[in-house]
Amino acid sequence: MELLFGLFGGFVFGGFVILALLYVLSSLAFVKVFRKLGYQSPGLGWVPILNIFILATIVSTGLTKVKVLGAFELDVNIYRFLWVLPLAVSLLFGGWGTTISYIFAAIYYGDMYSRVYASFDNTDVEDQTVLGAVSGIISIIFVVKALAADNNLVQLRFRHDDVR
Repeated sequence: MELLFGLFGGFVFGGFVILALLYVLSSLAFVKVFRKLGYQSPGLGWVPILNIFILATIVSTGLTKVKVLGAFELDVNIYRFLWVLPLAVSLLFGGWGTTISYIFAAIYYGDMYSRVYASFDNTDVEDQTVLGAVSGIISIIFVVKALAADNNLVQLRFRHDDVR
């Protein structure tokens, strides 16, 4: 019985260490992205949830309507708060809601990440759509790409269909 409690405690501690490591790495990635995009308070990348809102605000600055993944158009104020949708769907509907929230995350985070990648690589946002969408589900791609980028400031890139 003691062995079982010891194993359980080890798994809990190991899980905590992994979560802490993921938090630190993703926060460092957000700080670097904010710095590269010229945001005045890059340290806010350490604040969970707020960092997503800030990223959405940065990538939609100067727009009135955002063309999400080139597929549908949203008012910029809805776009900035759309991060609530995957969270709410997952919490409200459980099982299938989690699957649906992954789809929303791929679309929403994927759109933001593709804008960041295009800015980093000085390419069209449309060329980064697939990688952005995959990064929306497998966020370690965003972390690695952000941390591997140089420290130079970049010009924010927009989709051709965005409304300014």
